[in-house]
Amino acid sequence: MAATAMVQGLTTSAWEQIRSAVGALWRRRHPEREETVLAELGEAREEVAEGRRRNDERSERAVLDEWENRLRRLLTADAGAATPLRELVELLTGPASTGGPSPSVVMNARASGHGRINQAAGDQHITER
Repeated sequence: MAATAMVQGLTTSAWEQIRSAVGALWRRRHPEREETVLAELGEAREEVAEGRRRNDERSERAVLDEWENRLRRLLTADAGAATPLRELVELLTGPASTGGPSPSVVMNARASGHGRINQAAGDQHITER
C-alpha cells in the first residue's frame, strides 16, 4: 500500500511530503544511501509524469514494482519502518490529503413491529415526548 500511495502521489502536491518521508526512512536505516535514494525518487517522479503524459500505464507500473521491492527490503531489514510507512499511507490516502469529500457512510437498518431506528453519521440528538 505504501508504494502505491507514494507512486500515485509523486506528481501531486504531496511530492514534498513523500520526499521527506522517504528521506527519513532511509536516513534511519541507511544514512549513507539517503541522497542516492532521494535522487532515484526524483527520477521515479519524472518517469511517472512522462508516462502519464504519454498515457503509458506500464511505466507507472514499473516504478510501482521497483518501489514495492525497495520498501519490502527496507521492512525486512528494519521492521520499525512499518510505523512511519503506515503514517505516510494515512497521510497520502486520507480525505484531508486529497482535499476531497469525507468518505461516504452506508447504513442499513430494518425495524419490525413497533421498532424504531435512529441512524446518524455524526452527532444525533433525540428528544422523546
